[in-house]
Amino acid sequence: MTVNERPTCVTVIGWAWIVIGGLMCFSALMGIFMSLSMQQMMRTHPHMDQEVPAFFRYFALIALGQVAVGALGLAAGINFLRLAEWARKVLLVVTTLLFLFVVGFGVFWVITWVGMSSGHGPPGFAAMGLIMGVFNTALFGVPLGIMTKYLAGDRVKQAMKAPVSLPNGPASTPDQGGAGGGE
Repeated sequence: MTVNERPTCVTVIGWAWIVIGGLMCFSALMGIFMSLSMQQMMRTHPHMDQEVPAFFRYFALIALGQVAVGALGLAAGINFLRLAEWARKVLLVVTTLLFLFVVGFGVFWVITWVGMSSGHGPPGFAAMGLIMGVFNTALFGVPLGIMTKYLAGDRVKQAMKAPVSLPNGPASTPDQGGAGGGE
């Protein structure tokens, strides 16, 4: 199988994770800069330390975790395009966990929003938050669910097992790196 013959779903998922991983790294770096700014403001204004939620004290650590997951997704996405089996396994785990997070957060959002807004705010306020929570959960959850289905499916598994060759390179098996000789 040449790289040009790989299934379309492999190309779409690989490029999706290259983009997702890159965006995760970029947004986490922005979060780290924000965290450093918040710490500096808290040093110059001691009263802010009591006013800032505890979450912000650990934001840099959370952002570093996000950089690690983003870098893993980026590297796995690149190697998934090269039909490396390890990359399929990594993406399956990361995509499934992200799917579960999105759905779990969506349920949390809807329950919390309805609980906080029922009886408060203008008419339609509770419904607006409910619709937004369901829409956002579907917007992110459906593509992740589809990716998970394909990553666990036979078509992608078979693509990972086929010998791979680049247009002007020798053939290799995915166990040898999957990108054609020596890359």
